[in-house]
Amino acid sequence: MYLHQVRGFVNIKIINRKCHKIYLNERVADFPKTYDLNNVKKGWYEIWEKNKYFQPEDDNDKPIYKMILPPPNVTGTLHLGHALTTTVQDVLARWHKMRGYSVVWIPGFDHAGIATQTVVEKYLQKTKNIKRNNISKEDFLKAINQWTVEKRSIISDQLKALGASLDWSREYFTISENHNKIVTHAFIELHKKQLLYRNKRLINWSTALGSTISDIEVDFEALRGKTDLEVPGYSKRITFGQIFEISYNLVDSDKKLNVATTRPETLPGDVALAVNPDDSRYSQYIGKKVKHPLSDAHIPILSDPNVKMDFGTGIVKITPAHDHFDYAVANKHNLELITVIEKNGRLSARTDRYVGMPRFYARQQILKDLANMGSLVTVNDHAMYIPRCSRTGDIIELLLQEQWFINCKDMSLKALKAIEDGSLKLDPVFHNKTWINWLSNNKDWCVSRQLWWGHQIPAYHFKIDNESKWVLATSQKEALNIIKKQYDTATDIHQDNDVLDTWFSSSLLPLSAMGWLTNEREFNNFYPLSLMETGNDILFFWIARMAMLGLELTNKLPFNDVLLHGILCDTQGKKMSKSRGNVIHPENILHGISLENLNNQATKSFEEGILSQTELKRTIQMNKKIFPKGIPECGVDALRFTLCSHNIKERTVSFDIVECEQNKFFCNKIWQASRYIVLMTSDNVIEMPETFTMIDQWILSRLTLMVDTVNKELERKNFHKVVAAIKEFLYYEFCDYYIEGTKPGFQSEQLDIINSHRYTLTKCMEVSLRILAPITPYLSDDLYSRLSRKLSVFKQCDSLLESLYPSVKELQNLRNVDLEKQMSELLNTIISIRSLVSILTEIKNKRDIVEVHIALNNSEEKKLYEYNINIVRALLKLNHVEIFTTEDYVKSSNTFCSTTDKNCSIYVVINDGNVLHEANKLLENKKLSIQKKLNSLMKVKSRKNYETISEEDKVLHDKQIYQLQGELKRLLTSL
Repeated sequence: MYLHQVRGFVNIKIINRKCHKIYLNERVADFPKTYDLNNVKKGWYEIWEKNKYFQPEDDNDKPIYKMILPPPNVTGTLHLGHALTTTVQDVLARWHKMRGYSVVWIPGFDHAGIATQTVVEKYLQKTKNIKRNNISKEDFLKAINQWTVEKRSIISDQLKALGASLDWSREYFTISENHNKIVTHAFIELHKKQLLYRNKRLINWSTALGSTISDIEVDFEALRGKTDLEVPGYSKRITFGQIFEISYNLVDSDKKLNVATTRPETLPGDVALAVNPDDSRYSQYIGKKVKHPLSDAHIPILSDPNVKMDFGTGIVKITPAHDHFDYAVANKHNLELITVIEKNGRLSARTDRYVGMPRFYARQQILKDLANMGSLVTVNDHAMYIPRCSRTGDIIELLLQEQWFINCKDMSLKALKAIEDGSLKLDPVFHNKTWINWLSNNKDWCVSRQLWWGHQIPAYHFKIDNESKWVLATSQKEALNIIKKQYDTATDIHQDNDVLDTWFSSSLLPLSAMGWLTNEREFNNFYPLSLMETGNDILFFWIARMAMLGLELTNKLPFNDVLLHGILCDTQGKKMSKSRGNVIHPENILHGISLENLNNQATKSFEEGILSQTELKRTIQMNKKIFPKGIPECGVDALRFTLCSHNIKERTVSFDIVECEQNKFFCNKIWQASRYIVLMTSDNVIEMPETFTMIDQWILSRLTLMVDTVNKELERKNFHKVVAAIKEFLYYEFCDYYIEGTKPGFQSEQLDIINSHRYTLTKCMEVSLRILAPITPYLSDDLYSRLSRKLSVFKQCDSLLESLYPSVKELQNLRNVDLEKQMSELLNTIISIRSLVSILTEIKNKRDIVEVHIALNNSEEKKLYEYNINIVRALLKLNHVEIFTTEDYVKSSNTFCSTTDKNCSIYVVINDGNVLHEANKLLENKKLSIQKKLNSLMKVKSRKNYETISEEDKVLHDKQIYQLQGELKRLLTSL
């Protein structure tokens, strides 16, 4: 036989096959047979850092791309949601770097005031039996600092393992001294602008934390009726989901009015009843009084048009110190504000015999007393929402407290205008409506937190003539100077013990991370950001507040473009959370883990106080359900590729580990393709041939289309379309069709064909690895490095971060749309034949007893098929494929099946009677199987809840239906 150019030698006759095999082994001696995850990854991050690829270049001619990584909380380690954020931003950073931008992408860590304090408290209590109140503030803060140092180190390693091209020289921590200066300055500036004030108002209060909390840290648990819930601080479960009717006696009358309430423990704070003036049942009682059922007090019946006539009995009790509606009514009528529940969750001195009782035990006692006196009329199940602290599970109370508030009215209007005039763009745009709705109804922002861990509020309390006053200053010394200057006196002052809401300090990150007040040159270069990317669940609490504060403090938006990804969910569409037990840690996907070790991880988290007993139990249950065989080792490139394969702009993003494993096989396929290229080429210079074969022209045209699609979709940040285009080209067109189709050419004696194949193979892989580099950086750099040592088309470089990203301009004149249409028809025919012949997989010696006849309607198409006949045979792996014109073809009696469309007819002929009979039985079973699958999919589509699934899942579902319908149509037309 003759083997041309396989080893770089032309027209050399290979007599000794053993010699040939030895040479090929030498050719790939340093090229492993399979994709080794660990070897591919080894050393690359160190090379990237050593060469300072992650630091912005000091080149005024280069455009700058600027991002900050949303800082992970130092409460624990990264989960898969962090991996999604990191991967998306890293793809954009690397893509821009390869397009000639100077990229600055800054990492950081959020001190996460409440979250970190809570988790460290649990850790100390669980591991050392120490409660926060039993140690000094100094010792507790030492424990937190030790915790954060450890977690920051782990998180940094996780981010590096994910390949994040972050500039670690600019790393920030939101509790650092530098950041504190920015936070203090911003707080004082807002006060100077009269946007900051201190007042007594209703706030969310967590008794378990002993602090106010923000709205985002309140979860509303839906109850359908009577439900017993665990509440921190109570040994027994507490019953919720009930409504109680309580009778109030009209003064100077034997008439009783029944009032419905879900919170009888607040009865001691009732100062009035209220009815709707249009309610004919009660309008005659307006202005009269009732006797309070728990005391001798007489309280008025008021009129208020906002009372809902269809809720309960239509009468509401007014407890202004614990309800927003009641508070508004009390202010309108100048009623007394009686605090019933104290900050410790116990009843106040104003509750007489209930004073000091825990609120929910007091509820039970009050109900018992009401029943004894005949005032408890009914107890019924009641659907309701229970406000719970997301950190502790505590039931949130509304309490009247004096706190620091930011007036958000004007800032909200500015942020609204930014969306309306187009200076701020949200992607996807459907978030605009939510943005407008929220900012149009934005309340003033309570920024005080009663914690030990956080930025202590730079406000100092003092008294002048027994009148309490506050002064804001950067230090106690400055505060004393201000007081002396204003009042010409010295006095004792005390800094506010409260700390600032973490969202306030985090909202200043675009300013502080980019050098505001500390580095004017860098701030001018790096502010505003090119893009802010994060999860859509914190659109209001972080994105909106960054926009508000950035505009207020600098008169500039901190970013003009915002990309919001969906909430990461499991395969069942459930949000990943500790409470559900379905959280996945990225390192378990990278390295793989057994079910036993998954459960051991959960148990360790429980022993450290991170998981509760309930969360541990649920996690172990979910591990067994989702990962009965553990998690297979997939590697970082496959994980990144999988995360990018989803439409991240949907409201939710479902992750399936099976997809990740499949993408590991995809990486291996690219590896095998690269190894094949090494075998089919040599170390000699590979030059562009004067002429290309048709299949080479086709794949180069498809390469150009892929490059064009990828760049356009990266610009639009449609990562799933980027991945789809890459996979369509590399997995199917290049590996499945093109590589198989080149094998006959390499076995021929035609040097022009061989040269055409050699150049095209290497060119496609060289461009493809550069295309893949932002998504699969380890695999791309490792393969490119190996291939550049053997193939002249590959440039010598330390990393693809030094290379230019492929563009259509680079691949000029390679697109041929007409040829693509011709080859598409040919490939569709091959796919149809494969589908028919696939039924015969169990038949031995298929290549010898099976023939395929292709009959075409016109002579031009016949020429196309005849020109590519060796490629058709190679792709079908069949020896006997013949081409005919339709008018000349005579169908034989031993035809197994056939399909016909307007241009082409396919006939599968079996030259064995017994095999033919068996094949027809297989064909019938195949039809039934496809019909069954199709019926099942159509049944799912007809269900009422079908419209509630994500658009991504709908598209996948429709695609499956379309494919099965096509396959069934082909089989049903068989004869």
